[in-house]
Amino acid sequence: MLTTFALTLWASCGLPADSVFDIATLTSTPLDAEVLKSAEKDGIVTEEVRYHAEMDGTNRVDIFAFFSYPKGATKLPAFIWNQGGLGQASTPMTEFGAKRGYAAMCIDFPMPGYRSTGGYPITSGVDLGDDPKKAPIYHGAVALLKAVSFLESRKEVDKERIGMCGSSWGGFYTTLMGGVDPRLRACSAMFGTGSLHLGNSWWDGGGRSAQRDAAFRERWRTTLDPAFRLPHSKTSIAWFTGSNDFAYWMPAIVATHGKARASKHLTILPNWDHGLTPIIDEQVFAWLDVHLKGAQPFNEVKPLLVFKRGDNLIASWEFSGPRKVKSADAMLSPGDDGNWTSRYWLVLEAKIEKQRCEVALPPSSLPYYLGGAIVDETGFRYSTSLLRIDPKVFGASASKAVPDYDGCSEWGGFEPEQVTYLKLLAFMDPAVSNDAKEGKQACVLKGTTTARNIYFTAGVPHRFSCFLKSEKETDIRVALAGEFDGKAQVEEKTIRVGTDWTNATIDYTPPKCVAGGLRAVFIVPEGSSALLDCASFRPLK
Repeated sequence: MLTTFALTLWASCGLPADSVFDIATLTSTPLDAEVLKSAEKDGIVTEEVRYHAEMDGTNRVDIFAFFSYPKGATKLPAFIWNQGGLGQASTPMTEFGAKRGYAAMCIDFPMPGYRSTGGYPITSGVDLGDDPKKAPIYHGAVALLKAVSFLESRKEVDKERIGMCGSSWGGFYTTLMGGVDPRLRACSAMFGTGSLHLGNSWWDGGGRSAQRDAAFRERWRTTLDPAFRLPHSKTSIAWFTGSNDFAYWMPAIVATHGKARASKHLTILPNWDHGLTPIIDEQVFAWLDVHLKGAQPFNEVKPLLVFKRGDNLIASWEFSGPRKVKSADAMLSPGDDGNWTSRYWLVLEAKIEKQRCEVALPPSSLPYYLGGAIVDETGFRYSTSLLRIDPKVFGASASKAVPDYDGCSEWGGFEPEQVTYLKLLAFMDPAVSNDAKEGKQACVLKGTTTARNIYFTAGVPHRFSCFLKSEKETDIRVALAGEFDGKAQVEEKTIRVGTDWTNATIDYTPPKCVAGGLRAVFIVPEGSSALLDCASFRPLK
């Protein structure tokens, strides 16, 4: 059942009765918790547990979970970890939490083939039938409500210091529960967000879905969308994401962050997809440390301001907080709305004077999206929200459509840090050679090799360039393969390559799109190998 603290908090929110989640009723059902198995290793106890979530008609839904804590602990802060892809519960993250001084829990969602019962196909899509309570997503939320109840029932847990975190689908649920369950003190979401009516890969990955019309999107927004309840929530909440996340797009995460009224935080990594650097992974849990363990508070950034000074546009933003700041930058992406998964973000170093950051913006005749950030001595990143800027509104003129950039800059030289980037995002695991055109390394090509992702400004002509080399003369097919709103578009050339580095170029104009993607494909004849270096994709002047 809801604690007196939680009931008081819920009432103080002034939130009308929830038409989907009847919190008091859902949490008052018997918990029937039991420990199935217990083991201890290196001072950490890990239990396999089961508890009752709900009766869905005649279908009894019971949840399996792992629960870890330091041996002999009482009244610890606690968190629930929601797995990426809602994978089956496992112990690495619960043991990680216990070693960090938490009681930590990870559940099997009530999905087909899992140790929990229910059998709801939660990850099959983001859809909504006539009754939101029949949607698979609803039953996953109920399972998490009762997971909080389980933590409240344990002597190892301080019931007033319970949080939640998760990745991808787990981040979606973390955001949702941050608005649904008033017992949660802090939530930390990797990638997942709400405001999905603004666009997401499930509905709009092949172009704006006509099946999800305005009426459908509004009904989704006001029932199951994770952002809907955040304006009334007192749960501290943070989001950590890449600017080009394939599933959860920038308009959705920016709007969701904007709706939260409690203490909040946003980290955006420019030109990153569905992955984070190790230091930002750590920042995800540092947010919980702040709000559940009383650790040093995060810094805060104020909204961006843009103004004209002489012939230049200037962006500025201020910050405050106890953590020492070592750098600041602005991220700028040319082009208007759309193409969120593949647009390029220029990173512009900003000057810091006292607690104010400032940077001159490059000329562009196209509108662009702009965000600011500071980075502290630990490497933690604090991002502002994004603004759409139309230079013409400010009276700024430009002789070219967009600033110069390289849409392959994150990986095109195959240097060690670039290979790490490719591996962390699961884009590519290239074999490398120290025989390089530039730098330390080049990519070894055998058979068919796909290099991704290439980022771009939709509708603007670009030139792809790379250098190739082979131990003997051979023909290599080089293709740019794209898919834009579900339609394929390919340009390719055959390049004669020998023992000297040979430049290959392809001119390519990615079309305007809601969702697009572009990659380079290299096909080397069987029995041959080649080297690739200095790949770039730049707007044509």
